[in-house]
Amino acid sequence: MPWIQGYPYYLLMGSVLSLYMGISSYRHRKSAGRRYLWILMLLVSLIFIATAGEIMSSSFQAKLWWKNMQQAPLFLSALFTYAVVKEYVSPSEERLPVKLAIFSIPIALDVLLIFTDTYHHLMRSEVGMATVAGVSGITVKPTLLSMAFIAYDQLFGLYAVCLLGVSLMNRPRAFLRRAFLLFAGLLVPVVSVFLLPLLKITLTGFTAFTYLPAIIAAYLCLFIDSKSTIYPLTKIKILEHMKDGVVLTDRNDSIIGINEAATSILFEITGISNETWMGKNIDLFMRHHKDIGAHYSQRTEGQFEIVCTGIREVCYGVSLIATEHQATENKGMLIVFSDHSEKKRYERELVYQATIDDLTGLYNRRHFMQMVQNQTIPDGLGLALLLFDIDDFKLINDTYGHLAGDQALVDFSNKILQVYQNKGIAGRVGGEEFAVCFFAEDKRAALMEAEDFRTTMSDYKIILNEHDSIQLTASIGISFTERREVTFEDLYREADEALYRSKNSGKNRVTLGREPILREAMKG
Repeated sequence: MPWIQGYPYYLLMGSVLSLYMGISSYRHRKSAGRRYLWILMLLVSLIFIATAGEIMSSSFQAKLWWKNMQQAPLFLSALFTYAVVKEYVSPSEERLPVKLAIFSIPIALDVLLIFTDTYHHLMRSEVGMATVAGVSGITVKPTLLSMAFIAYDQLFGLYAVCLLGVSLMNRPRAFLRRAFLLFAGLLVPVVSVFLLPLLKITLTGFTAFTYLPAIIAAYLCLFIDSKSTIYPLTKIKILEHMKDGVVLTDRNDSIIGINEAATSILFEITGISNETWMGKNIDLFMRHHKDIGAHYSQRTEGQFEIVCTGIREVCYGVSLIATEHQATENKGMLIVFSDHSEKKRYERELVYQATIDDLTGLYNRRHFMQMVQNQTIPDGLGLALLLFDIDDFKLINDTYGHLAGDQALVDFSNKILQVYQNKGIAGRVGGEEFAVCFFAEDKRAALMEAEDFRTTMSDYKIILNEHDSIQLTASIGISFTERREVTFEDLYREADEALYRSKNSGKNRVTLGREPILREAMKG
């Protein structure tokens, strides 16, 4: 076979090609999905060089030395094949460097035992030299311990093939062809481990050539064609620095992508540790939120909100976005978490300003009127409206100042809240005028309720300072009806007339008004 005469040079050419691709891809070593490929290429280059050295050496000792030199890059190449695939399909795997360091310990021990095998013979039971097609190389008969190390190493290659094969099912169609090319190239060195012995191919250094399809396919897919990677560096940087949490799941509901914001948000929502989300099932979150889970299980998009009550009340908006537009359940989902807390606080502040009186904390006149108008009178009860007016309020302002007047209003409001918070609606409807609406059995019950409050206020003093105090009294007017068609204006008009009579009859008293007259009846 004339071509075999140039065999060592083919090995050197393979080394140069691998070295070139490794050096040219080094500048991309910080790109997600590409961090470890340049190392794999350099390892393959070293395998070629060491194999060429073994073939071209003339002495047995030199060949054995080169044979031993092949072991470290040969074993590490399987480990870094796993690293390339793992980081490609799951670029957020932050603990991968730690895992690689741990997985490298048995490999380092294996290489150390091989180099010292002449002293203990734990790795090789026989060492010899054979010539195949004019190419001379070292042949060894491994021990059981050596075969265990080899099996350990090959597991990484097998796992990498399986991992990449599974990921093909979740790849968008635009990336499927190139991902399959990467898968096919990776399959060659892994399958060759089992096929070469069956085909009885014993040519020294042939194993090195099996790595060429894998690294060439990876180089073309991940570096030459920038569109083939789903995780370019710029997108990853944007994703990691987003304030919104982003979670990507596959068709099996496993989390295949998650940024730092999402891990923090999920920890706050579920209490599950930040380190446990990648690769886990999204059901860990969905089981606590059935409404979101129902949409997610049917792969339908939607917008939701989650309120977390803890040290601080937080509101998160949750968006479900389908990764594919086809109507199918066999697709992944994008889940985006947005912090709506500030928005909700702003909305609550707007609602507060629109409904609450700033000074007293009671409903303002407009909102109080709406609340009363929306009341539905239950069967067997009636609706009572009480109007309170602080007696001689102008005198308090003129004598003690407006701050004392404000304090009187606040204290009076607190008393109303204390008495009616759980059994009525209270509001400030004028300067020193307040109103309470509640259900009562009849006019007598409403009258007694008002009289009890008036008596309570007669015994109440506001302490302004160590020298001054104010005795507050209130005049009260009551209107009562059992008819559901009576409007707030009708009730208010009769209660206001009753209050006017209380003020003109000596103050500090309760007056019950007449049955409200409907405006329509008055017009008739």
